[in-house]
Amino acid sequence: MKYIIVIILAIFIGSCKKVKKNNTEEAKIEQKEILIYCENVMVPVLQELTNDFELKNKCKIKLHNDCSQNLASLIQYSLEGDIYFPASKDGFKKLQGNTKSFITDSVFVGYNPLVVMSLKGNPSGYSGDIRSLIQKKHAVIIANPETSSLGFETRKLLTHKNLYSDLILNVVALSTDSRGLVKSLKNSEAQLVINWKSDLYTNGNADEVDVFPIPENEEMLAEIYAGILSTSHHKDLAKDFLEYATGEKGISVFRKYGFNRRKSLIF
Repeated sequence: MKYIIVIILAIFIGSCKKVKKNNTEEAKIEQKEILIYCENVMVPVLQELTNDFELKNKCKIKLHNDCSQNLASLIQYSLEGDIYFPASKDGFKKLQGNTKSFITDSVFVGYNPLVVMSLKGNPSGYSGDIRSLIQKKHAVIIANPETSSLGFETRKLLTHKNLYSDLILNVVALSTDSRGLVKSLKNSEAQLVINWKSDLYTNGNADEVDVFPIPENEEMLAEIYAGILSTSHHKDLAKDFLEYATGEKGISVFRKYGFNRRKSLIF
């Protein structure tokens, strides 16, 4: 009798372990994962959105951030990923310039305004007029137009105002993208930078810099689109995320980080 009880207990414990193991394996199988490529300035808002979306949809979202040039190259090389989230629609052009179409669907997200930033106190005495950036007293850093959406949009604006060729003479360095521009002000590497307004709302930057709107930019604000990649293995989940990001909750989070749904430079 004693031996029979031991055998029954052994079978029962073994069955429990097997059920637990099967449940764990099923959970792993059922949890879908999507990969989002995004430019660096998009990271804070997407981190907040993905955290909420993961909890509600029991999935996993990975963010891979870099400048638009590197992201486009990585997408083309790896043939992996589900969503592309550049900082302006210029990021799509780096993918569309190839024979293969990588974007199967896209949604409008909002506008990404450009601003001029200086250290608190405006030590170089910037007047707020973008035309004064060409004055020799200003040491300026802008983003590289060949590597980032920020650089492309900056060059487009300055070229439209016939300032680019003169301003470039005052540029002490080209930044790969928005990352590091505020740091260059803090390190006295520049007195002024042209940056995304949204960068003001990350890493405590609002406490470190003065911000000057660019009224001329209002007529040609950078449009943000997000696209589903042809390489996606979970297109339905990717579509659900973009619907969430452009829904009521998503819009409120984007607004929190300085992005606009309408053409306005009101702070």
